[in-house]
Amino acid sequence: MDCTFNTLFLWQEAHQTKWAVQDDILFIRAGSGKDMFFLPPFAHKEEDFVHGLDLIHEELDKAGMEFRLKSASRWVMEQIERLCPGKYDFIEDRDNEEYVYRTADMISLPGKKLRMKKNHLNSFLRQYSDYQYESITKDNMEDAKEGIHEWFLRHGDIEEEEEAMKVCFDNWDALGVKGAIIRIYGKVEAFTNGDLVNDKMAHIIFEKANPNIRGLYQAINRDFLIHEFADTEFVNREEDLGIPGLREAKMGYNPDHLTEKFDVVLKK
Repeated sequence: MDCTFNTLFLWQEAHQTKWAVQDDILFIRAGSGKDMFFLPPFAHKEEDFVHGLDLIHEELDKAGMEFRLKSASRWVMEQIERLCPGKYDFIEDRDNEEYVYRTADMISLPGKKLRMKKNHLNSFLRQYSDYQYESITKDNMEDAKEGIHEWFLRHGDIEEEEEAMKVCFDNWDALGVKGAIIRIYGKVEAFTNGDLVNDKMAHIIFEKANPNIRGLYQAINRDFLIHEFADTEFVNREEDLGIPGLREAKMGYNPDHLTEKFDVVLKK
């Protein structure tokens, strides 16, 4: 999802994202100082792609930085090696690989591997049978914003994420995102939103819930997919950033596959 417009737009401040077009090639740069990197260049022709790599070398050389591309897929990695054999090393970036699940499995939570998740959901449905699921509209957006703000107050100031979420709310219709909240006794206790990548793939951008309410995460996840993305085959729930607890939680949903990502550096 690193290269989708919504992702680049929402996280542009946090990631210090810049873009430029030169010689009919799109370049996207992020980070600053020693952490600056480029995404692979976007070009129509192979020779333009190689020219784009050369231009990135020139830009980073001028800044006194080592060459580094991030978020190269396996296909992009193979093309670079084919077009520039022996020039680059490729380093798997496991912390930023995205988890892709079958939508039907995330809705029904079938089988032994997902039994614990299903138990959590069933517990929630028994205890809070009168919960309210609402798609986000202009009528309840302010309630959603307030519920999210309270979540951030309880869980610490995650400034970059909160800013990205504000940008999302401010540009909701233009970005074409869908969203939902769950109310319990009238109070917003869970929020989620996402978009459609293509006919087969949904993408969950943000998902927050009260962790003290057992099964609430499973409920907002299930209901949102049923109401907005039931016709998709897959759902992308993004990366774990190398956070052990987050990795355990994402692996616990039995992903169909992970989207491989590689850093590209000059061969030593």
